[in-house]
Amino acid sequence: MQCIEITVTPAGATRVETKGFAGPSCRAASKPYEEALGTQSAETLAPEYHAAAPVAQTVDQRA
Repeated sequence: MQCIEITVTPAGATRVETKGFAGPSCRAASKPYEEALGTQSAETLAPEYHAAAPVAQTVDQRA
């Protein structure tokens, strides 16, 4: 299950964290939220970012 978790601290600091994404699709998913929240001060990429995104495979058999 893919989700985007946004945390706001009592001091007003925010954190956007994606879960369940593989590869760079997490950046596209979180971008609208990051832009709405303002300037980004840091970015930490999770190990899942470096994972290959699933690719649909098809098999073409010919006799």
